[in-house]
Amino acid sequence: MTDVLLMLLFAAAIGIGWWLGRRYQHHLQQPSVADENYYRGLNYLLNHETDAALELFIDSLEVNNHNLDTHLALGSAFRRKGEVDKAIHIHQNLLNRPGLTHHQLAQAQLELAHDFVKAGLLDRAEQLLLESAGFSPNKQAWGTLLLDVYQREKDWQKALDLAQRFELQNIPNLAVRLSHYACEQAQEAIDQGDLNTAHTYLKQAHELKADNPRVALLYSAMALHAGLYKEADEHLRKLAQQDPSLVPTILPDLARCFAASDDQEAWQNWLSSCMQEHPSTSVMLALAEIIRQASDSEAAAFVTRELRKRPSVKGFNYLIELHMQWATEHAKESLEALQGLTMALEQRKPAYQCKQCGYASNNMQWQCPTCHQWDTTKPVYGLRGE
Repeated sequence: MTDVLLMLLFAAAIGIGWWLGRRYQHHLQQPSVADENYYRGLNYLLNHETDAALELFIDSLEVNNHNLDTHLALGSAFRRKGEVDKAIHIHQNLLNRPGLTHHQLAQAQLELAHDFVKAGLLDRAEQLLLESAGFSPNKQAWGTLLLDVYQREKDWQKALDLAQRFELQNIPNLAVRLSHYACEQAQEAIDQGDLNTAHTYLKQAHELKADNPRVALLYSAMALHAGLYKEADEHLRKLAQQDPSLVPTILPDLARCFAASDDQEAWQNWLSSCMQEHPSTSVMLALAEIIRQASDSEAAAFVTRELRKRPSVKGFNYLIELHMQWATEHAKESLEALQGLTMALEQRKPAYQCKQCGYASNNMQWQCPTCHQWDTTKPVYGLRGE
């Protein structure tokens, strides 16, 4: 289908050139060579000689307001097909043609920058994008691609500086990425023990996107490291409000905060409230452990009730463990076999999954390594998850 599309684009482009050539030659009352180029181009296409047809198309078809989009579309089609060298050839040819307006020049530069990014020529893509910064027709597309370049290089600081210079934070969807870039800088500062710098970057990340849960998580990590459990507790509860799906991820740290305050009742009340508003298997099991301190049978009854509402492999595995202590030797053998199956299922299932592309992992990642989107990886919910 891609080859057919390219053939049709070639035919349409050369046809336009032929028609324009006819008009121009007729106006001057001179013999036309456009007819010959048109039929030569068609012959190349019919014989699947796309390279020859491409050269003829570029050399014979004048770039003007009528066919600029055809050139751009053809180059984009080659890039999507993976033939980046041909896309670069077409778009560089556009830039070399005189008479382009600033708007048209910026369009061609943007497409060529896409080609360079695809080819891994990030420095050339950056240079082109900065050249067209003042007159780009689509600031969102321009800003997104420029940030992509710095993101691939992991040059977070340059991305933040350029974003401030060109006010990219005002473009929809880019503020989220910029907030995470600031968090990346904060994480590096934390790893180096420079907490003052980390606080500066986290403040910037919060200003870019106030409800970014990663900001609260990094604040809580610093507070926990300093033994400031009350402060860490505040940040973790804030995160739970910002993104309830991440509660299973922060539960161990939150348990440490409540343990430090030695307020078991408050911990149980918070878990019960969370179970009502945003239920998950991890919260259920944490609550079951508190109930179990008073009575194993009550804990088993609680887990059984909850599993009827929201079945999960992890919950069944916990329930089997509870019942094994009361089982007879014969029943215990059966329960052990069943537990082996549920544990195998639990270990094989991924804990996190990207909502954008489906990439699965056992580790929390703020940027998906497959689709490279930010804040799309969440804990898995359902029978094999939370």
